[in-house]
Amino acid sequence: MKQYTFTDLETFKAVVEAGSFNLAADRLSTSAATVSRRINTLESALGVRLLNRTTRNINLTEAGEQYLDDVKNILTSVECSEDRIREGKVEPKGELRIAAPMSFGLNHLSPILPEFMNSYPDISINLKLEDSLTDLQAEGIDIALRIGKNIKDSSLIATALCPIPIVICASPEYLKTNGEPKNIDELQEHSFVGYSLATNNLQIPLDLNVDPKIRFTANNGDVMRNAVINGIGIAALPLFFVKQDINDGKLISIVKDNKIEPNTLYVVRLSRRFTPSKVRVMVDYLKQAFKK
Repeated sequence: MKQYTFTDLETFKAVVEAGSFNLAADRLSTSAATVSRRINTLESALGVRLLNRTTRNINLTEAGEQYLDDVKNILTSVECSEDRIREGKVEPKGELRIAAPMSFGLNHLSPILPEFMNSYPDISINLKLEDSLTDLQAEGIDIALRIGKNIKDSSLIATALCPIPIVICASPEYLKTNGEPKNIDELQEHSFVGYSLATNNLQIPLDLNVDPKIRFTANNGDVMRNAVINGIGIAALPLFFVKQDINDGKLISIVKDNKIEPNTLYVVRLSRRFTPSKVRVMVDYLKQAFKK
């Protein structure tokens, strides 16, 4: 009878979560050929097919669906057992996979990570920056930073770190050409730079009957900021993003009497019975670094 290994189980779970051998290989830092070999070994040892493979998709068989739940429980139990044994005896260790919004990650997260890594030399960090929401389960992410009004995903544990004020701003050149709106009603006549990942593209509380003129839309704050600085239109942007530009006179905060409800910076992680020590110490560090 062929034998399979713990690594084969981890590979099976990674393939299911990632949805492809190539993505699973990237996550496991190995080759697609190795991933395929491990799955074949596991299926041969069990005597059943776990995955249906096509040129475009990978789907679980009925046996694979039943087996996946057991594999998840096995891997989680082993991980929790290892962490409980290490807890209090050795320093937190291992790779910590973090996801964060691109601009926030570049300007505010990455500068504070070296201090954390100096404090915990046995922890390595794999940082993924993107503005779309990362699937923590599928991509093997330990924690993610998210900015929004709330976190609705019940599979996640969310810890609020600090408020993120929003300001409406425009360039001096734009205001010189188009005039400065004094209130929301006047604002509705202007051109906007929109954020494609926001619910209404704008984050500005316009009347629902208004059809705003969005001249430029992007899914990244840096791109939006550059468009506003260059006079394309008005935008609502996080204060941390444009504070220096406002101080330097590149942008002007407008319609100040109409306060926009601030967003919140959250750190989120998957809901598990036991939190690995490497995750716990990072969450504690972020809570101190971004105090309310």
